[in-house]
Amino acid sequence: MAAGRNEWLGWLLSGIVLAAWALGFHYLIGIARVGVWLDRLVLAQHVGVNATLGFLFGRTLFAGRRPLVTVLAGLLHENPSPALLVYTRRVTVAWTWFFLALTVLSLLLFFFAPIELWSFFANILTLPLVALMFVVEYVVRKRVLPATERAGFLAAVQAYRSHRAGMRS
Repeated sequence: MAAGRNEWLGWLLSGIVLAAWALGFHYLIGIARVGVWLDRLVLAQHVGVNATLGFLFGRTLFAGRRPLVTVLAGLLHENPSPALLVYTRRVTVAWTWFFLALTVLSLLLFFFAPIELWSFFANILTLPLVALMFVVEYVVRKRVLPATERAGFLAAVQAYRSHRAGMRS
């Protein structure tokens, strides 16, 4: 979806897909040692997803842009308060740092720790860490924002679906 809105990002993602296809083809025809290339392919996938998410959140923080979480909150609140705008910007910063930290940690573990530890992090811990980030953000939101300024996860999903349906028609 993001690539469709941004031409250079589309080219970047196309290059990543082409590189992943080339590595996969290289592996399938048996030119490389299976373990080394398969590990690096999985590393590229893990790092690529987290770095891309960090980039998608982070690029909205530059001057002249609306932070991604602010845009999403705008689907729920027609006239967001200054407190909500500050909060959503900070949450966008937090998600940016979170995904960049996952990226750096993945690289550090892959190159400097036993492969089993990296694999446990990449394959087992990543999704629970993302879930924990959602929980922490929810707890902070309940403490920082008044009830009229916050909505639950399901309300946000419904607002996004309604927005997408409105865009299609």
